[in-house]
Amino acid sequence: METPKASQTQPLVSIVIPARNEEKSIASCLESVLKESYPNKEVIVIDDASTDRTSDVLKRFPVTVIRNDKAVGPSSARNIGVAKARAETIIFIDAHCIITDPNWIQKFLQYLQDPQVGVIAGYFKPQPSRKGLILTFKPPKPEQRLIKSGNAAFRKVVFDQVGGFDPKTEWAGDAVLTYKIQKTRWKILHTPDITVAHTPALWPAKRAFTYGTCFFPLLVKYPRETLARARPMAIGLFVTLGIILDLIYRLPIFTSIFILFLILLNGSARNTSIPRILKNGLYNTTWALSYYLGAIYGIPKQLLKQT
Repeated sequence: METPKASQTQPLVSIVIPARNEEKSIASCLESVLKESYPNKEVIVIDDASTDRTSDVLKRFPVTVIRNDKAVGPSSARNIGVAKARAETIIFIDAHCIITDPNWIQKFLQYLQDPQVGVIAGYFKPQPSRKGLILTFKPPKPEQRLIKSGNAAFRKVVFDQVGGFDPKTEWAGDAVLTYKIQKTRWKILHTPDITVAHTPALWPAKRAFTYGTCFFPLLVKYPRETLARARPMAIGLFVTLGIILDLIYRLPIFTSIFILFLILLNGSARNTSIPRILKNGLYNTTWALSYYLGAIYGIPKQLLKQT
């Protein structure tokens, strides 16, 4: 595959991709990035100490590769990529995402023509060839939506102004970065007009558990913003209440009833069939409970930081 030729009239754009053990998806991601129609782009991949064949796959592509000897996590990896970037516009995409819109970059740049806009956050859609389950949690207000760094563009000056991603909350990087930018004069624009295909059918429960470990550190630093997005914690507390009632009345029915209610509630966010509602509801509830357990697991660590 040939390296895209630079353009004298279009500004350089830096595309930053963190990758750890992404041998199954990184090739498709890079093929879509390099085929995207915008000509003047540099692609920077941070191989975060992968232990699979990711490094071998990356050798096939005309991209800049930064290899970490020790895994640092996705937020720190993105910071490393931005430090290497030469452009004034930074676009992030995850290694397991695919660009399906040939004007993906151009759309970001069009929105950035507004001098008050500092960040453009796109949306995810399922990979066309997959029909997996989906997360249906939605924030109650548009301003509570987080920047998803798997599909987002930043002015580099904005990224530098707020200090980039916070390595102290490695797995809550999107949340912290969003909250920091919200405290500046820069606007954050969320648009469903800019999408990428998310290749995994599911966000695994293990990932939800990891995200959950950051809940209380976020709560301490950003209480208002964190509580506004605490639906998984509310779900976990609701199930905990069911367990307590089961123990008090010695009737193992409350937890089952509560979980069934949550499955129906969490699966009904989209118009779909009853079997689909049950499947999505079960997945969403499981994801939320995994997040809740991760938060509980992270409490001792947070207490140690406070002492």
